[in-house]
Amino acid sequence: MEKALLNPLKGLETEDQAAMLLAQRELRQLRDTIQALRTELENVQASRAEAVQAAVTNAQDEARQLRTTAASLRDELQALESAKAEAVQAAVAAGHDEARQLHGTIQLLRDELERLRQENAEHLEKQARAHQDELRQLRGTVAGLREQLEKHHGR
Repeated sequence: MEKALLNPLKGLETEDQAAMLLAQRELRQLRDTIQALRTELENVQASRAEAVQAAVTNAQDEARQLRTTAASLRDELQALESAKAEAVQAAVAAGHDEARQLHGTIQLLRDELERLRQENAEHLEKQARAHQDELRQLRGTVAGLREQLEKHHGR
């Protein structure tokens, strides 16, 4: 039996039987090869499917992260725009308040200037009257002294 295992074709009587046995072996080897190739193909397909699933999962994770980042950036931008609008409003309000205060100060200064002008005009008028009164008195004094001089000199 060992001899038959070492050379299975030995002891066969016909060439047809030997050819048949070779064909069966070749067929078995081809089937085994086909089975091995199918298994390998299934493994490759499974590996490819896993790689595709991993890529899809990674892409979905990245898309989710990008959406989250975009939402965060959008929120931050809205917060900045809101802060900017509030700052602009505060600046405008401060400008209006300062303008109102300046208008008030200008009005007070105008009123003070008008009061000082009026006081100055009254003072000048009093001085002019006092000057006129003094001139009248001096003229009266001069006229009185002239009369005395003329009386005194005989005229």
